[in-house]
Amino acid sequence: MAERLVKYYKYIGDSMGIDGKMKLAFETKIPSLSAANIPDSPENIEKFKVAIQKLTGKPAPNL
Repeated sequence: MAERLVKYYKYIGDSMGIDGKMKLAFETKIPSLSAANIPDSPENIEKFKVAIQKLTGKPAPNL
């Protein structure tokens, strides 16, 4: 189960709202509804970290 990916969606949702979640889905190619079923692989986590940094301008937290 992809706990970290779901937590990244919660993080971006809390800081940027639904618009941020939509942008995160676009950047990662992983929709929020699918995030719970995608593995927390190093590649997916890195993809989310890069996207969060791009969207927020600061490094993604280690969740």
